[in-house]
Amino acid sequence: MGRAAILFAVTLPSLSIAVLSLALAATAGEPLPPPAEPAEDRTEALLQFAAAKLAAVEGDLASALAGYREAEERAPQSAYVRLEHARLLERIGQGARSPRQRQEYLTEAAEKIGAARRLAPDNVDVLRAASSIYLEQASEDPEALAAAKEVLEGVLQRDPADVGSAVTLGRLYLEDRQPAQAAEVLRELVRHVPQQRMAYALLVEALLRAERPAEAESALGEILAFDAGALEARLTLADLQNKRGDLAAATATLRAAPGASREDLRWSRQLAWTLYQAGDLAAAQSTLAPLVAADAADAAANQGLVLLQALVLAADGRNAEALPVLAKVREAEPEDIGLAFTASRVLEREGRHQEAAEMLGELAAKLADKGKDQPAREVRLEQAQVLLAGSRWQAVREIVTPLLTAEEDGVRHQAMLLATDALLGEEKAAEALALLDSIPSSPVALARRAEVAARSADPDEGVRRLTELAASSDPQQALAAVQALHRLERYADSIAPLVRITTERPDHAVAVFLLGAAYERSGRRDLAETTLRRTIELAPEFHAALNYLGYTFADGGYNLEEAVQLVRRAIALDPDNGAYVDSLGWAFFRQGKNEEAQLLLERAARLEPEDAVLHEHLGDVYAALGHKARAREAYQRALDLDDEGNRDQVKQKLLELGSSTPR
Repeated sequence: MGRAAILFAVTLPSLSIAVLSLALAATAGEPLPPPAEPAEDRTEALLQFAAAKLAAVEGDLASALAGYREAEERAPQSAYVRLEHARLLERIGQGARSPRQRQEYLTEAAEKIGAARRLAPDNVDVLRAASSIYLEQASEDPEALAAAKEVLEGVLQRDPADVGSAVTLGRLYLEDRQPAQAAEVLRELVRHVPQQRMAYALLVEALLRAERPAEAESALGEILAFDAGALEARLTLADLQNKRGDLAAATATLRAAPGASREDLRWSRQLAWTLYQAGDLAAAQSTLAPLVAADAADAAANQGLVLLQALVLAADGRNAEALPVLAKVREAEPEDIGLAFTASRVLEREGRHQEAAEMLGELAAKLADKGKDQPAREVRLEQAQVLLAGSRWQAVREIVTPLLTAEEDGVRHQAMLLATDALLGEEKAAEALALLDSIPSSPVALARRAEVAARSADPDEGVRRLTELAASSDPQQALAAVQALHRLERYADSIAPLVRITTERPDHAVAVFLLGAAYERSGRRDLAETTLRRTIELAPEFHAALNYLGYTFADGGYNLEEAVQLVRRAIALDPDNGAYVDSLGWAFFRQGKNEEAQLLLERAARLEPEDAVLHEHLGDVYAALGHKARAREAYQRALDLDDEGNRDQVKQKLLELGSSTPR
């Protein structure tokens, strides 16, 4: 008998052999069959086992291993001896200096725990130890990972409240890209062990990876129910609500945060961003102002806040205030194309087209000098678009002519459209046709040539040719022709080809949207509604479709509450789009909410100062509120901007206000 075994026998004289035999024969889990060994062997096995345990505690690992081996020989039916032997081998393997030694110890540990499993297949302690050993082996043996999952599943079948095993199994499923299985395991755990934060955090991650955002929202709500101060959960929930377009819910979630959470900068930033997207620009600005002031000394932290402040001002149409803030942001990010485009749009709203074009030209030159040719071309196209809006026809052609031979189809096609628009602006249709004849044929070029002909020399032939192209079996050719028909306002002519395209390609969101627009412009509103809803099902963030359907409802005076919701979603995706803000204002006006409509339409007019319909809408709101002078001014502005359209209708409105003959 070894020194440790003698010490054990001396220090525990009062413990009966019967009690010790019971400990040897059973684990802390389910009981084992009665021992079959002779009493003398059981006694000796017990003493060797106890000696091994004590030696392990003292750090005498050689004696401990020897004691376990002797105990196994004396009690071959004891799962507990093999369990403890395996645990010791695992511990030694974890501390081994060489990979070879580590693997040898872990292999032996796996053998011992395998024997224990055969003796006690339903014992939870044995299964837990097996999972730990197999996970240690998994770095060298991928098959051991599958074995670990199997035994962890066994543990949870017997003890579904085992937090450690459930969390480990959930993580394994996530690492193995099986989020649905991970979610199932973790959902079962939180059902048995409520308010388990780690499990909930992993559950949310699993649900998001499994693309089950609604369930993730529900889980996040459960977290906040027992821990209102869980800021990460609150921010994630608000973000999910934002993504599905429920900005009111996102705002409410953020505003429900307790005082301590509100001191965190992340909360303030997300609230400001959500308010900005929701269109509550005054609240967004008031949230941002103290943050920008507080972080003024920290340029890195301040940059994002200043950018958001600039976006809020731009979305509100406060152009003169937005420009210096945008300039400040651009100083730190001088090559950021998105910032430059935003600044350009604000300058255009102020009527400063030349200044906007010069700014973009300087950026394009800098990018080209640094070899960033593709971004430089994008900026050149935007510069040409600005000049086109300012009727600078020759300058447009100078910029886009080199781009007509660009490698990228998108750049080349956009350059062609801009060049022909400039020639048409100069009333040079023949030159536009000659230009189109000189460049390589493409679906877009063929459609553009027919469109130019329809606008000038031979309208009937141009429309006939577009109709033929729209019937093409080439989807790109057909869509190019359909879009040209829409620019010519020949919506009815586009319906048949679009029906064919969408029948062949029912998931083509752009084609479905164009069909919905064609139905609406042809007076077939029922079909338009169905088709536009289908577009939104295919592409929930297709903001043009959201706005189009919302405006259709508002203009028709029905489904007004849904109209508001649809347009709000569109604005959240494109906050400084004046047409969308006009749609929302018009929906409010149709609801009789004239004060709200006034604020929105005035904002829209700042964003789109050249839109005649928008100014007519604003005149209607002013008239409804009794602001006759303002109404006259808005109607006159609409007349000044509209060469055809609703001129007679607007003139009649002016006469009803008691105005003299409109200009």
